[in-house]
Amino acid sequence: MKYLAVLLVLLLSACTMVSPPYKNSMDNLQHLKRSAMQEVAVGNIEDSKKVNSISLRGSSLVSPNNKSFGDYLELALESELTAAKLYSGVSSIVINGKLIENDIDVSGFSVGEGNMTVEFVVSNKDSVIFTKSISVTHEFDSSFIGNIAIPNGQLSYPVLVQKLCGALFTDPDFMKATQR
Repeated sequence: MKYLAVLLVLLLSACTMVSPPYKNSMDNLQHLKRSAMQEVAVGNIEDSKKVNSISLRGSSLVSPNNKSFGDYLELALESELTAAKLYSGVSSIVINGKLIENDIDVSGFSVGEGNMTVEFVVSNKDSVIFTKSISVTHEFDSSFIGNIAIPNGQLSYPVLVQKLCGALFTDPDFMKATQR
């Protein structure tokens, strides 16, 4: 009976948390506005069940609106490019990719860490003009106390995505491939 009570408490304490909506990064916007980049479209960011499962100490982190984390990244890229007036859904230059790594780790007693890796493929009509695997890490305050660590991990996810977008937008090979 004692074990059943412990199991019940553990099951009831696990819940699903939704990642906050993406907000554009001012640094990304400024960089894009200063660039000589052409208007681009955002295609498909593939993902898998493995990268769509983020555990925060027994709680699950999911993308908003029942979408995948690949969809989340697609919307983030579109949002950043639209804000910089560099997005066109009909552009012949299209950013696609595959989400390889996608994790938030809140197991540390004082520091949490997010990791994301995407294999980007940019094409112009039928020709691939850029392909590169881009990885970013984001450290944030965590805690031994789950009520602090879990929300901090949840709130850090959009920052991790901002860093990934920034790493793509500041990549010299990407910028060269998408210049006017």
